[in-house]
Amino acid sequence: MNTSFKPNLLTLIICIILLVSCDILVNGPTDVTNASNDLTPAVSPDGKLIVYNHECFENSESEYYPTGLYTMSIDGNERKLLRRGSFQNFSLSPDGNRLVFSFGHTLQIISIGGDSIRLFNGINDLILFSPDWSKDGKSILFNSSYSNGGFFICDTLFKRVRQLFSNQQVLGYNPKWFPDGKRIVYSYKEIYIIDTLGTNEIRLTNNGRTNENPVCSPDGNFIAWSSNAQIYIMNIDGTNQRKLDDGEYPTWTPDSKYIIYCKGNNERLHFKTLLWKIDIDGKNKIQLTF
Repeated sequence: MNTSFKPNLLTLIICIILLVSCDILVNGPTDVTNASNDLTPAVSPDGKLIVYNHECFENSESEYYPTGLYTMSIDGNERKLLRRGSFQNFSLSPDGNRLVFSFGHTLQIISIGGDSIRLFNGINDLILFSPDWSKDGKSILFNSSYSNGGFFICDTLFKRVRQLFSNQQVLGYNPKWFPDGKRIVYSYKEIYIIDTLGTNEIRLTNNGRTNENPVCSPDGNFIAWSSNAQIYIMNIDGTNQRKLDDGEYPTWTPDSKYIIYCKGNNERLHFKTLLWKIDIDGKNKIQLTF
């Protein structure tokens, strides 16, 4: 008698179900309760604090670590909630006591303690982005990407606002001051520098990648930026371009020796975007948030 086993369709389906069940038992279900992003870090002028935006994913809000604006020590300890809510577009004042952020049509200045100080109601219903405080503390640079938008400068009392360039003159995003206050670095697919008079535009990259979030080092010698979700650094003339790590949203420590940035942990079941610190040689990499 032939006793060999001939599996039928039902047997195969049962085997597949058992295999999937075993995988769930071993690896566990996706844990969305811990899913979150730590974004857009900024370092205080004395180099002791990092200010950043923490965002929980939908249906994963935590009372222990809610969505909001936080400070922590430069080594990742002593976390403190400043204010609840999402604050991806913000800039720290040079004295470290205030920050400006954009929200829809408005700019708002708050103290580092979270108290509201001043509100700017916008320009002709334009959506405002990427405010950046000048190094002398007197001006705020920001942009709007609509057709009648462009790059703008206002004083910190929001009493005087002027347009530097229209989008017909200079189309770009993520504008940031140079330390000298005379030039601006920005992105539009590639990375560019231009002076505040709208002249002497220089294209620094030409790689066909998605280049964004450029920021000049405090000593004026380097530019860090993200390119296809990777952190790069180059000299201010565009030479010596080199990758440091995967990540986005780079910012500098005041001594121009380190970069703080955001990086995904690449874990399928517990995905987070976390903050890291690395030196300009791509060494001494430290994870700051977990």
